[in-house]
Amino acid sequence: MSDFNDDYKTQLLAAAQALFAPATVEVGKPPRSRRVPLFAAIALAALALAAAAFAATQLIGVGRPVGGSRPQHQAPSTGVGVPVPGAHSPHGSVRLLSISVADPSGGLPWGMRIVRTTRGLVCVQVGRLLDGKLGVIGIDGEFEDDGLFHELPAAVLDPYTCSEPNQHVLYGAVAMPAAAAMPGPHPSCWYPGTIRPAGSEQPFCPARDEREVVFGVLGPHAVSVTYKAHGSLHTVPVSGVHGAYLIVLPQSALATPENGGLTTSSAPLSHFPIYYQPSVITALVFRIDGRLCQTGTQLLTGGPSTCASSPRAGHPHPGGVPHTNVALHARSVAGGYDLDLAFTAPVAVNNAYTAYAVEYTLPQNAGCGAKGTAGLPIERDLARGQLVRATIFIGRQPRCHGTLHGRVIFGHQPDALSGPAPGQTVGRFSFQLP
Repeated sequence: MSDFNDDYKTQLLAAAQALFAPATVEVGKPPRSRRVPLFAAIALAALALAAAAFAATQLIGVGRPVGGSRPQHQAPSTGVGVPVPGAHSPHGSVRLLSISVADPSGGLPWGMRIVRTTRGLVCVQVGRLLDGKLGVIGIDGEFEDDGLFHELPAAVLDPYTCSEPNQHVLYGAVAMPAAAAMPGPHPSCWYPGTIRPAGSEQPFCPARDEREVVFGVLGPHAVSVTYKAHGSLHTVPVSGVHGAYLIVLPQSALATPENGGLTTSSAPLSHFPIYYQPSVITALVFRIDGRLCQTGTQLLTGGPSTCASSPRAGHPHPGGVPHTNVALHARSVAGGYDLDLAFTAPVAVNNAYTAYAVEYTLPQNAGCGAKGTAGLPIERDLARGQLVRATIFIGRQPRCHGTLHGRVIFGHQPDALSGPAPGQTVGRFSFQLP
């Protein structure tokens, strides 16, 4: 790599000498001025800039995109959906924001992208930046530590960083590797001090590579975010109509093996105060009806007044949903029973923040173990009157007898893939455990 750059530099110097070398003059005669053609000077300047740009991109090689080793099984009408058609057109839904944050240890800066999906969600992607592209670096166990830059396609979405568009959402990635790979159930390396699961082959992350990455979307009325680092307060403006922000810091003392990972706090727009997980963020400033206000855990001294909730705050809960009959067919399978359920959807679903779900409660006796409710969200678009099928597995317990009670619920779900909360009952079923 360095030999190639040296040769390129030598060629540029030779070209410069050919263009600007002093003219040969006879002794005793005054030298004549030599004009360099304007186009030649411009061409040389362009070559120099091209060489500099090329050298910059050669500081890190480029590998295969993210997704080759992390296949995604997403469809336009299920889960969080996919980027809307034409997302990469000038008016599309994929936006790399004008945010560039330096990494605490240097190297490629961090950036942020907003993706709108076919199921009405706003998803956030965070990674390292190279030539206007967002990606992951092959370190910390990612991509076999090849040290290359791996572009993060817009279609590779993390469902836990997707939200409905009318909400303030604050994300916190505690103990995030410098590779910029989002924390997940199968980390490429473990937080230092964590007790690794038996049989795990992933190494521990180097402590110097741990980051605290705080980011989010606060909506069109957001103005700035204030956070505390190294004992002092820092304020950064938000970006764009989404009110997006990104903060990247060395791992703070807030992170422990117990609270590492990704946290999310969300609330409807214009709903204050905003409550969020422990974070470096201290105050958030908004402009509502032309006036500044603030909210947070440590308000700015001498800052604007405290934000008050709008009377329009909150999410309307659907009401008056017709009842539906639930058919049940039980099958004995290894280790228990499969309950095949079928019902007709009384109301259509056309986004990821409205859903049906199946909930059930085991018989309330000592032989059935811990009391509580379990369930299964149904994460897909549905037409009104469409037949819906779902299967739940009930494990066989020798001393668990009695009646299992279940219901189908419908409503608004606060987070993608979590199920309605609390949900309206639209159908019921029961099963007698032998």
